[in-house]
Amino acid sequence: MNIIPAKKETYMMVDTSKFNIKSVTNDGSYGKFELSPLIGGFGHTLGNSLRRILLITIPGAAITKIRIDGATHLFTTLPGVKEDLVDVSLNLKKVKFTYSKDEPIVLSLNKKGVGPVTAGDIAGNDLCKVSNPDQIIATITDAKTTLSMELTIESGIGYTLAKEQKSDVMGEIILDATFTPVIRSNYQVEPTRLGKKSNYDKLIMEIWTDGSIDPLVALKTAAKDMITSLSQIVDPKEFDEEVITLAANPSSSGSDISIEEIELPLRVTNALKKSGYSTIDNLVKAGRSDVSKAKNVGEKSLKIIDAWLKEKGFTWK
Repeated sequence: MNIIPAKKETYMMVDTSKFNIKSVTNDGSYGKFELSPLIGGFGHTLGNSLRRILLITIPGAAITKIRIDGATHLFTTLPGVKEDLVDVSLNLKKVKFTYSKDEPIVLSLNKKGVGPVTAGDIAGNDLCKVSNPDQIIATITDAKTTLSMELTIESGIGYTLAKEQKSDVMGEIILDATFTPVIRSNYQVEPTRLGKKSNYDKLIMEIWTDGSIDPLVALKTAAKDMITSLSQIVDPKEFDEEVITLAANPSSSGSDISIEEIELPLRVTNALKKSGYSTIDNLVKAGRSDVSKAKNVGEKSLKIIDAWLKEKGFTWK
């Protein structure tokens, strides 16, 4: 009796690193990129991971403190200026900078005469430059008025709340600061073919930035952050810092989650920010009724917010 040996199975290691990156469009503040061919399933894996990292860890710069001649607190009225200081501060939060140093830098603005005051009037330098010079800051209505201010710009990640900061400098006003230069990120996955095989993915990444960082640079930075995090699994490095486990309480952890996570239409996100709802914590504490009164926030947007809060375990106050 002849015994036929069983056929030996051969297994191939899958190389997930071989794919192309194509820039479909990139105008400096919006970029669309295609990554293909990816092993089936990798499209969603990479897309969702990159999208979240883009919204969380990309560093940026923002105004954190201001000093304005003639103003001692945020509710001061500025003579000869159309807007009150609250509106001026809201406009200053929209000014974006290209700055990457660790230490704060102080820039000045001095404008005299009737007309608009824009971010382009801020005296920048080689280290720190305004990315959106057309942003309106205020409007001078009296020819004799001079609007003078000092702006402290810092680099950082995510955002900081003014109420969490303190200043001992007379007349210095602390602002909420949003450092994240990525305004929005989206991805979609389409089936694609490699030779005769059709079980591959094409990942399409869309990235909107405030103009202070190129979308492709943001994508590469997010990828590097992912590699750095995953390398700790492959080659763990010990550290001595104490790790404290906090009680699981979604409502208390919402203070550091940006409303961009909800993925609302851009105009709605901007309207919520302008109304003071820059974080999930701000949102849930205000309550559904108050949020519904914000400009450009309709019932359709509220239902999207309702569903997201429910999914993540948050509840309106």
